Amino acid sequence: MKLMYKMIDKLLANPTSLNILGLDNILRIGIPFNAPHGFKILKLGPDEVVVALPNRKLNQNHLGGVHACAMATVGEYAAGMSLLTSFGISRYRLILAELNVRYTYQGRVDLQAVCSLRQIDQSLVAAGLASEGKHLQRLTTLIRDKEGKEVAEVETVWQLKPWEQVRTK
Repeated sequence: MKLMYKMIDKLLANPTSLNILGLDNILRIGIPFNAPHGFKILKLGPDEVVVALPNRKLNQNHLGGVHACAMATVGEYAAGMSLLTSFGISRYRLILAELNVRYTYQGRVDLQAVCSLRQIDQSLVAAGLASEGKHLQRLTTLIRDKEGKEVAEVETVWQLKPWEQVRTK
């Protein structure tokens, strides 16, 4: 596991199109629940992470639009990628603590999840890790259609904890 985490960190540190493709493939295998959705990382920038959610049969609801759970999942995924981009995976365990979704419009086309890295205050995270050994980070991800219309807002809360403080079996 440690070797895979270091490989992911190296790909994140240099987000070229080839490295993003490699990261997509590793995460498709590493997070099998997400594989059927067909998520694709479009951007891993210093300011934001953008992940595509295709409107295809496996992601559709009974009305032919993108299923609410697929939108929630891509919102969680983009937020998690934002934390990975900011902190990597080899030093900290990231685990979802809370998930809330507000749906505003029916997504009937391919969608994009956008999570801004400006939401992450590095000094606040460092202070929480130093004082409590963990930190809870709240992130908001906007889900938009190809015209830019917001279809959902996904709010997640993540716990960051140094791996050496994580209890194992």
